[in-house]
Amino acid sequence: MRILQLCHKPPHPPSDGGSIAMDQITMGLLERDISVKVVAVAPTGSGSTLKKVPQNYIKETGFEYFPLDTRVRPFPAFFNLITGKSYNISRFYCPRLAKRLAEILKQEPFDIIQLEGLYLTPYIPVIRQHTGSPLIYRSHNIEHFIWERMAASAKNPLKRLYLKILAARLRKYEMRTVLQVDGLVAISPTDLRFFEINGFSHPAVTIPVGVGPGMSAGGGITPEANTVFHLGSMDWRPNQDGIRWFIEKVWPLIIRENPQIRFILAGKNIPERFYRYQGENISVAGEVPDAADFINRHELMVVPLRSGGGMRVKIIEGMAAGKAIISTSIGAEGIDCTHGENIMLADTPAEMAESILYCFSNPGLIKELGEKARIFAAENHSYGPIMEKLINFYKTFSEG
Repeated sequence: MRILQLCHKPPHPPSDGGSIAMDQITMGLLERDISVKVVAVAPTGSGSTLKKVPQNYIKETGFEYFPLDTRVRPFPAFFNLITGKSYNISRFYCPRLAKRLAEILKQEPFDIIQLEGLYLTPYIPVIRQHTGSPLIYRSHNIEHFIWERMAASAKNPLKRLYLKILAARLRKYEMRTVLQVDGLVAISPTDLRFFEINGFSHPAVTIPVGVGPGMSAGGGITPEANTVFHLGSMDWRPNQDGIRWFIEKVWPLIIRENPQIRFILAGKNIPERFYRYQGENISVAGEVPDAADFINRHELMVVPLRSGGGMRVKIIEGMAAGKAIISTSIGAEGIDCTHGENIMLADTPAEMAESILYCFSNPGLIKELGEKARIFAAENHSYGPIMEKLINFYKTFSEG
């Protein structure tokens, strides 16, 4: 079996939720002696990641990437308002990549072509023109949900109106385009149900993010007491919005009751404005060299998302590491976890502050939540069975 994997950003080395989800597929297939070629868009800001791609990965995957300026620019954004097209999607179309895909498909046969997310769908026409191979769409998120939720939380009326327009156009594009593929790999049962309810009738399967032996509970490290942490890619707008909400609305309620608690923010591409929050009780660590080590060194994980979709990879990693986690309901979407058993859910500033304070006043609860989270991750997100399920799904196309 030979797979062509098209990615919306460099998947290796894996450093955020999206790249981890893509890289797991690549490495899982290679480990099972399945040939994979990886072609990726390299959006603005990918330079540091590309410098870290090892030569053995390039050789094993035939890795190719295409730099593309995906920054939001006022004139193109305004022009798209007039044309009625989705600006979110158009920013990811690269003519050089389209031309190269045509060359690759003429030269090499593939059993499966997998599009990693909605931003690769503009290349469907060139793919269909040059091959009849099954085209699989992997849904990392229901993209228009993210923009609808950001619009709902926007305070500025003009910004809210603009985001609503973007969300509406993205929804129309997303629902129309997904029906053009031959198979769907959804990252959560929630996402799969949504697409099926809205007319998707081709073969489909749920393939969640998995965890392997590399993420172990504790790692032999005693976490620093009274520490709350968040680890995530801070160039993703829902993370920026959630952390700003947490620091400005939730954190003051916590410090007022317990000034000993510290919050540590880590992740790549943290905007400069977040460093202004640093003080006695808040530290901005930036990008950390070892995510597992960082997770193990701190006590309580928070995921304060107010928009987003799909599945939060960092929650799965935190669970596998035996961490007590407090998340919004949106942050935990797509994960079949249970409030009060293996996670705590809180959607208002008062609820989240109360949950964090309650955990620190009951140390046994932090340990119990973490242990039950670890068991949940092992039972529902083990890497091996997930990969076997995906491969069996691929085989249904060749057998058919």
